[in-house]
Amino acid sequence: MSQCHTPTIYDYKTVEEQKSFLRKRAKAALKEYCSDLPLMEQTAKSVVTSVTNSDEYKNATMILGFMPMNDEVDIVPLMKQALKDKKKVAVPKMAKSGNDMDFYLIDDFDGDFTSDNKYNIREPSENCTKLSPDQIPSDALIFVPGLVFNLEGARLGRGKGYYDKYLSRVLDCDKRIVCGVCFTICVTKAVPIEKNDVRVNYLLNEYGFISLK
Repeated sequence: MSQCHTPTIYDYKTVEEQKSFLRKRAKAALKEYCSDLPLMEQTAKSVVTSVTNSDEYKNATMILGFMPMNDEVDIVPLMKQALKDKKKVAVPKMAKSGNDMDFYLIDDFDGDFTSDNKYNIREPSENCTKLSPDQIPSDALIFVPGLVFNLEGARLGRGKGYYDKYLSRVLDCDKRIVCGVCFTICVTKAVPIEKNDVRVNYLLNEYGFISLK
């Protein structure tokens, strides 16, 4: 590989090598991008506006969100607005072992939360009400974080498989609104996918909430 050559996904033969390359590239880009705190705050505000103005949000009775890591889009203000709008809001809690998770309903963001997990991510406590996948209404908005997405709905997560495994349990997942959440710098053309990788059909970033259908 020459010194002037910029590596791409096509320089790697196996899917695992391609995914590893994309993850490393995304994390490096996000480290610098997310250090711009005013930009992060503005993104969180624009996310609220773009989603709440959509018919998909207006018709939704439940929002499945997530507690963002430092290099992810902050959708907490959006979930707080959903609570004000009398929608049900749920966020995930990981199992103590393995790569299973479930969603738990929350009433606010100051109460029953814990960070007692290996990733130090805020999660609802066991005092919150757990949702089974069949309790998720068909009009729910399901927001899914990821490191890399493309405009065909392919998603690359962090490699642990939590969301792919969970969404495979949700009835008619491919017919629901499953929205990938990332910064624009992490939207790329080619994303390798495997049999168990779940696609998204919407995308949310700092520039808007768009359908990929």
